[in-house]
Amino acid sequence: MGPRRGGSEAKGPKKVKGTKKDATKSSPTYSMDQLLAKTQELMDDNDYETALKFAAKAIEMDENNTQALLLAAIIQLESGEVEPAINCLLKCVEISPDRGFEKYMYLGQFAVELEAVKYFQLGVDAMQRDLDELGTAESTKDQAASLKRKMAEAYVAMTEIYLTDCCFEEDAEKRCKELLQSGLLIDPDCPEVYQTMASVRLSQNRPDDARDCVAKSMALWADKELTDLTQIPSYENRLALVRLLLELDDKEKALGLLELLQKEDDENVDAWYLFGWTYHLQSEDVATAGSDEDKAELLRSSRECFKQAIKLANMLGYDNDGLIDHALELVAAVDAILPPSEDDEEEDEGAPAVPNEPEWDDIASEDEDVEMGS
Repeated sequence: MGPRRGGSEAKGPKKVKGTKKDATKSSPTYSMDQLLAKTQELMDDNDYETALKFAAKAIEMDENNTQALLLAAIIQLESGEVEPAINCLLKCVEISPDRGFEKYMYLGQFAVELEAVKYFQLGVDAMQRDLDELGTAESTKDQAASLKRKMAEAYVAMTEIYLTDCCFEEDAEKRCKELLQSGLLIDPDCPEVYQTMASVRLSQNRPDDARDCVAKSMALWADKELTDLTQIPSYENRLALVRLLLELDDKEKALGLLELLQKEDDENVDAWYLFGWTYHLQSEDVATAGSDEDKAELLRSSRECFKQAIKLANMLGYDNDGLIDHALELVAAVDAILPPSEDDEEEDEGAPAVPNEPEWDDIASEDEDVEMGS
């Protein structure tokens, strides 16, 4: 699970604009299935601007089509348009409150405190209905396993809320225990459940139990192929695991995990920051039980990683100012001890945008205002 963001009130429907099209020209007729398939294809290609136009066309065709509304919401969330996305999600709830768990998962991520818990629980309830309908047939085994994993992850999300936003609720500790038990019951092999249990144990000042939970979590996926996304926790989840390992003072294991994460994505700001922070912590250990040369080498490594994090943050428009401010502060501290070299760093060019396919230009260039989620 990645970081949740607070919710906001919806202000109105999202309107899609493009280049004005000659109204006298007739537009080809597309079926709903074709529009939805093309929308998903464009989303897979990260062409969200054009994808939103196809989703809008589908909503214009049928304003109560929950799949079109959900795709529009996902596109808008990816584009940073939270309020209109929430409009679409809430309309999905209005149209089909009992079926379709995805809308509740998204609403839970953008709500806060007990409201977020409510949405996640509604999502779990919807998944349970889907699971009951699947039955126990061998042909539905994989689909059932996927649903169970999502349910366990939803229980984890609710637990994390009680660990943070709702930690002062009277029953917070009890709710954490109940939710994690529910997660283990539905999916005993979910690594995220054990990882979150480790966070709970740390909050209870039980570090040894936390280490046991981390070990159980990592044992469930450590020997899996990184390409098997159904078995490997998400990138963000594994970054959270690095932070947990550092809290448990297991710097070597944290570095090993970071090396794997770097191979997977070497342009992640948080990963480079955590590399720098881990080396910085190791330098403090060496200061009390090592040579000055070892400490200097670790400090140089930490500075190099912090600089890479800062460079990537500038390139990618990273918005976690607190993390970058801390990186800048630590770079300055290292510079005061070890004057930096004069090597210049070169920035990489960004990747070109994915072009639109010409046969779909009639929709991609339209300027008809379409209200979504009103």
